[in-house]
Amino acid sequence: MKLQVAGKASKWVVYQKMIFVFILFFLPLISMNIWLNYKGMSITRQTILNSAVAGADFYSKQLDNELYLIRKLQLQLLNDDNLQKLSFRGKTLENYEEVEFINRVIDRLSTLTESSEYVVNAGVYVEAVGKTISTKNDVTVTPNPEMELIKSLIPITPKPSFYRIGERIFFIEVGNYGGIWSYIEISKPKLLNALREITNLYPESNVFLGNQESGVVLTTAKKDEDSAEILNLTSEPNVKDSNGSVIRKLHDISYFIIRDEVRSMHLSLIMYVNQNEITRPLVHFSSWFYSLFFMAVIVMVLYSISVHLMIHRPLSKLVKAFHMLEADNLNIIIESKSNDEFHYVFNGFNNMAHKLKKSIEEIYEQKIALQHSQFKQLQSQINPHFLYNCFFNIHVMCLVGETDGAATLSQKLGSYYKYITRSGSDEVPFYKEYRHALDYCEIQCIRFSNRIAYEFQEISDIPQFISVPRLIIQPIVENAFEHAFEDGTTEGIVYISTYYHEGRLQVTIEDNGNMLTDEHVEQLRKKLTMDSKHIEKTGLINVNNRLQLKYASGSGLFVSRSPYGGLRVDLVIILDKEA
Repeated sequence: MKLQVAGKASKWVVYQKMIFVFILFFLPLISMNIWLNYKGMSITRQTILNSAVAGADFYSKQLDNELYLIRKLQLQLLNDDNLQKLSFRGKTLENYEEVEFINRVIDRLSTLTESSEYVVNAGVYVEAVGKTISTKNDVTVTPNPEMELIKSLIPITPKPSFYRIGERIFFIEVGNYGGIWSYIEISKPKLLNALREITNLYPESNVFLGNQESGVVLTTAKKDEDSAEILNLTSEPNVKDSNGSVIRKLHDISYFIIRDEVRSMHLSLIMYVNQNEITRPLVHFSSWFYSLFFMAVIVMVLYSISVHLMIHRPLSKLVKAFHMLEADNLNIIIESKSNDEFHYVFNGFNNMAHKLKKSIEEIYEQKIALQHSQFKQLQSQINPHFLYNCFFNIHVMCLVGETDGAATLSQKLGSYYKYITRSGSDEVPFYKEYRHALDYCEIQCIRFSNRIAYEFQEISDIPQFISVPRLIIQPIVENAFEHAFEDGTTEGIVYISTYYHEGRLQVTIEDNGNMLTDEHVEQLRKKLTMDSKHIEKTGLINVNNRLQLKYASGSGLFVSRSPYGGLRVDLVIILDKEA
């Protein structure tokens, strides 16, 4: 049965994926809840602010209408018939007529005073009769303090909408080319009380009247400096929004500022409220909202911790065990204290590791036995063939009287067979294996009557402690003699060299034969890379398999075309790690 796992490889572990999916589904709910709460709070807050704006607007318009009515009555007073007759006829009037006109003017002034609680005193100065008439001081001959006070204010230019001297506020109008002065004194305490009625909307609020030219005229604040700073904030360009309100910070406190115009006095009525006072009803709601939000975060954290303990930690333990298994550590056992699905998985892993260890031990023993049998097979294959040829050469040399050559060949042949047929360990010091290959070259040169030679490199730079399997160099040299010079080439040369660096040993065998083609090189290279089960276990293939079985990855035989024209074989042994 074949199990398939769908999907692409991912760098994320299962724990991260589970937490990510949970957050992915949970965040939209939290986000929507946050959005709805903030939207509702924003609408509620805006409604409260609009209510404050409407309240301030109502009181400011009420005050403006009241003062506008006073200004209107004052202008009507200037056109009063009795006042006009008194001004034009002046000293031509009889005493009786003058008193009658003055009484009528006094009645008119009394009506004006009673029309509004803001009016403290209403009066006129008539130049023609040299008298002032007021509800406060009745009829007074000029010059008098009241007339002198008004006289000091009239020359002010440009003409203001109201006059202020000390703590007193006046509306002054002049008619008949300066022959009549009409003046109305506005009660500052009454105005202040009106402003305080507006502050009743919110306890932590203040209201003042003022503008940039006159400054703060009247304020409910304990410190006039605060009102002056608020006035400067509202006078900055581009600070007002569409409903005449702004939010500005003063002394680290955010104020909601409402500005309305009192056109009758050319002043601005400005109300500023601590923003926290307006939004105080929302604070309790916000506290609950943030509490729920933090509870949601805590739920996410607890869920992450529970997933970590129940799933991620056992999985990490299992993954760690597999990594150790990949590192050839087969003695690992995973302990399980729970009785869940992971307990079954851990027991299965432990059984698998035990069986795998047992199988590897059996396979290793089989490979060692196979390697030994292959070595013995190679010995049996090499010995008869080479021995027959050498005996034939000795026979020929004896017949032609070359006793010295026959003696040398017999001595080399004896040394050669003593090396390959000796019992004991299959490994020998490298220098002995190298010397044996050179003996073989010497034998071949004698056999081919010196028409073939060899050149070799001394091995003084190779450590003496290095041991190698027997008969790994000689088969390569034999291949060069048998196949490179089979066409009877004269002056054939075999080149043998060695190289060692940081645990990497390389022996290179080259020849100058001319029979090798690129196709033959490619065929031999493919044979060396093929599965050893499907090819013959002799010659170069056998040597290559033995090297790959014993030494680390990268060891073996590698073939290419030699710069001398023939075949080049590189025997590579990586000594860093045993196979």
